[in-house]
Amino acid sequence: MPESPKTAKTDLRTHLRSARRRMPAEVRAAADTTLIAALIDLVLAMSARAIASYFPLPSEPGGNRLVGELARVTPRLLLPVVLDDLDLDWAEHDGRLRPGRFGVSEPVGPRLGVAAIAEVDLVVAPALAVDRAGVRLGQGGGSFDRALVRTAAPVLVPLFPGELLDEVPAEPHDRRVTAALIGYESPHLYWTKAAPMPHHWHSKYRSANDGG
Repeated sequence: MPESPKTAKTDLRTHLRSARRRMPAEVRAAADTTLIAALIDLVLAMSARAIASYFPLPSEPGGNRLVGELARVTPRLLLPVVLDDLDLDWAEHDGRLRPGRFGVSEPVGPRLGVAAIAEVDLVVAPALAVDRAGVRLGQGGGSFDRALVRTAAPVLVPLFPGELLDEVPAEPHDRRVTAALIGYESPHLYWTKAAPMPHHWHSKYRSANDGG
């Protein structure tokens, strides 16, 4: 009997988490540096006035510099607050953070409601992998999939090398993303087949599938 998408996802998560744990610290640091530089370049190119992002866990792309760098270049940065039902509320980042669910830092400011993500110009979402059709593999809680239903903004996913895959198992609730940014020495921007708009970001980090 063929493996179910749910089981296939579990197996793939185990493999990808193991690969992240084995990644040498110097490789991770170099990828984080190039990812952040490319992401800031893209934010400035699209003049994003409001961004919804995530606060990376130690194993996730972007590291502890991601939030501070995004806050530096956009007037309004929203960070998630995980609710009891695993949906995401949002609060504006003002530099203050506290421990939240699952070890994820969360902002301490006033809660803006689950619909606040609809007001942003760009979403920077976490993932273990993305495929070329835009299917995103998260950690398994479904929090960002629920949140992404509420926004029409482009969704960009930072990844480590090797995490852009030909195919990720998909389920009906999975929300497809616009692009993946992969932290090679020279970062690769990959527009997925789910990209809903013309490629209007102009950057020295050209898309890997746009002749870059």
